[in-house]
Amino acid sequence: MIVDIHVHPFCKEVTITPNLQEALMRMFGDHEPIRRESMRSAFTYIFKQRTIQDIIREMDEAGVEKACIVSMDFSTYYGVELVTNEDVSRISLAYPNRFIPFASVDPSMGRLAVDKLIHAVKNLGCRGLKLVPPVQHFDFSDLKHFPLWETALELNIPIWTHAAHQTSHPDSDARLGHPMLLEPVALSYPDLRIILGHCGFPWTWETWSMVARHTNVYVDISSYVTIYNHFPWDAYMKNGLENKILFATDYPKASFQAGLSALNALDLPCDVKRKISGENAIKLLQLA
Repeated sequence: MIVDIHVHPFCKEVTITPNLQEALMRMFGDHEPIRRESMRSAFTYIFKQRTIQDIIREMDEAGVEKACIVSMDFSTYYGVELVTNEDVSRISLAYPNRFIPFASVDPSMGRLAVDKLIHAVKNLGCRGLKLVPPVQHFDFSDLKHFPLWETALELNIPIWTHAAHQTSHPDSDARLGHPMLLEPVALSYPDLRIILGHCGFPWTWETWSMVARHTNVYVDISSYVTIYNHFPWDAYMKNGLENKILFATDYPKASFQAGLSALNALDLPCDVKRKISGENAIKLLQLA
């Protein structure tokens, strides 16, 4: 079974708050008019014409059987949500054999974020938490956010976090994507499952160090499919860490087929590719 651990279900059935045009203005603003217009064109097509069935069709064509679909909560910094927790819950309920819902909350909202996560898991059926520190503008290592990590542990859900630099938002703070910011969290909560997203680029060795030293830390290989040759595959393999690498695309940034083609092109043993493409995710997400 092939499992994509990180997919944005961008389609006409999901919600953007307050609305598409206002969200684009808030995120890209007047200082990025060219990028804003480019995103406006792309997002208008994605959110007005594409359907969830189109996403499922692409999954089928690539052979992807399950996908973790994520919401994004940028309430504090932008006043924007790109796909809501209710959206991923509703889609997953409609297609329970295809999608696994991951909630998002804004850690800067403090107790409200904790309550929102509890509601998403207990009432909406979400199975994980997705965060984007460079865009949400929060420091993972800040003690004020530890109640949120404790809540995720109590709810027995993994945390997926953007652990790389960030290119899609012009005023994101790349420093907040550094994987070593999760060091105190991994140390404090050794049973909290943490997924470092996007290969950790450009901090691939720091990411490797986190995965190597902490039994609860994993890495996904989403988004940067064209530069897999810069990921230290050999170091992971020689240290027995191939069980902690997860296939992901960051769809639609990378297509399902592009991600799988890039993985299959690597000079890795077949059993390792099989673990990465699905077996590791099945164990991590407790699907079997």
